[in-house]
Amino acid sequence: LAKFLLPEEEEKPKDSLEVEADRLRQWAQSLMAKLAQPNPSTSGLNPADTKEAERLTTEIAELKADLAAQGFTEKDQDTEERVLLKLVRLAELRQWDHRDKKHDNKEALQHKGIQGEVQQLRAKIEEHKHRLRDELGFTQKEVKQDSVMFELDERLSSLCKIVGA
Repeated sequence: LAKFLLPEEEEKPKDSLEVEADRLRQWAQSLMAKLAQPNPSTSGLNPADTKEAERLTTEIAELKADLAAQGFTEKDQDTEERVLLKLVRLAELRQWDHRDKKHDNKEALQHKGIQGEVQQLRAKIEEHKHRLRDELGFTQKEVKQDSVMFELDERLSSLCKIVGA
């Protein structure tokens, strides 16, 4: 009887799960944005080349996310012609910059700061998966097939690949 009189109670967990999924999605996007910001590896380039390198980095990340959404594996994404062309151009730009060991260490330290956030994101995504199973009765297979969880897992995998987490 209470189910018919108070249907909002059943939808609250779903709403909170959707809100949580949106927050996780925004968090993953902000981490990708941090990685796409200017980095020391382009410091020796002129402003136009630096801007092009930043644009290419962003385009590569977006293209890989689109390919992942289409069902491409990571290997297929890396061998996709459009991705390869952008990666080659980015490598050409970075060859102009003659970095020393200090530059490499500084870049590694920047990624370590983001690694902690990526680990926190991973924990939150796992927590969200458990909530889906507990509150909505999803099976493991249904959680993997859920479009939101698939997108979050793909973004997390891309982030982990970039920062080495």
